Amino acid sequence: MPLTLTSDALRKSSNFMKLLARPLERAMFQHEFEGGPEQAVIDALAEFQNDDGGFGHGIEPDIWMPDSSPLSTTVALQHISALGLPHDHPLVTGAITYLIDSYDTKRAGWSKVSWEVEDAPHAPWWNYSPKLDGPFDPAGWGNPSAEIVGYLHEHRSLVPEEFLESTTALALENFAEQTDEIEMHVLLCFVRMQARLPDDIAVGLADQLSAAGQAVAATDPSAWKSYHTPPIWVAPSPDSLLADSLRITIDKYLDHLIESQANYGNWAPFWTWGEQYAHAWEVAKRQWAGHLTLINLRALKAYGRLETP
Repeated sequence: MPLTLTSDALRKSSNFMKLLARPLERAMFQHEFEGGPEQAVIDALAEFQNDDGGFGHGIEPDIWMPDSSPLSTTVALQHISALGLPHDHPLVTGAITYLIDSYDTKRAGWSKVSWEVEDAPHAPWWNYSPKLDGPFDPAGWGNPSAEIVGYLHEHRSLVPEEFLESTTALALENFAEQTDEIEMHVLLCFVRMQARLPDDIAVGLADQLSAAGQAVAATDPSAWKSYHTPPIWVAPSPDSLLADSLRITIDKYLDHLIESQANYGNWAPFWTWGEQYAHAWEVAKRQWAGHLTLINLRALKAYGRLETP
């Protein structure tokens, strides 16, 4: 019989989110689980937005650069999408304007971050390299470009039609070149894109995405204590495209989450920064704990794994 997260365990998570999570994740948790005000989430998100409309300031806990970046802006848009903010909201118009303006015509896509990343603590995989100024690696183009194309469709009233058509064509061309061994983050970006495309385009991606999701998602419980692709990231709710094909794995993973919840009611990141910025990592680790706890609780709620009164 599937396990459920008890009301006492959820109370511990609530205490953790209110005491130790960042204001953003705290406000999101209270809004989604306790009827808290949407405005508190909006106010917390606004703290990460820059004058150019993009987002930075460590909204992605592995990237502390204050400057805007396409990757950090996609993180903000994930929250914006969850809130369902209207197209004319300043958070939305600013983010979309920034993404249109930051498109690199010569490279036909979006960079993840810029050289300013070196001016602030960050994970070692974000160390800047001159090679990042060269042509995009086709295997990695989708992160974050495919996800960005998805948000352009979600807020298409803000996007010039010709630009939307050309970037969509690039995304579909790149996706057609991907294999079932697609990198985890690239897969997640294409999954988020597909969910926002018009139905007549999205349907053509379904089979390949399902095959890729089954190949990439971690199905072996022995892998779940180290760095892996959580199946609930690929299919965060039963309505997700890949939920049916991964359902057996998802059910086992949800049991794993319930059994592995920490004493404080949280879940910790399953990666580290190593020796780089060791003191900053201690802060980032707690920030990630709040983010992961929110993601895990969302999945447990979506799949009916929270104890009902």
